[in-house]
Amino acid sequence: MVNLVADKDIAEAAHVLDEQIWRLHTKVKRGLTPEENWFDLRSHVESAQNNFIVTARRRLSPAGGPLQRFSGRPAPDDPIWTS
Repeated sequence: MVNLVADKDIAEAAHVLDEQIWRLHTKVKRGLTPEENWFDLRSHVESAQNNFIVTARRRLSPAGGPLQRFSGRPAPDDPIWTS
């Protein structure tokens, strides 16, 4: 558990991210069905993570430029996922 002291927008973005992580964890723990695609499920977490980063940067460092990447995670078509 992480306790976050921040303004309302940052805290709300953190809660959305936390909820998406819980949802993904619960599905992985029970086992994914054939209809559930890992990358689709993970995209909800990544979207919430990106929103949290943008919100935090906007509220804490408005002078900072936009990020070109939010994560070092390889692309879905990267050979790492099939090797």
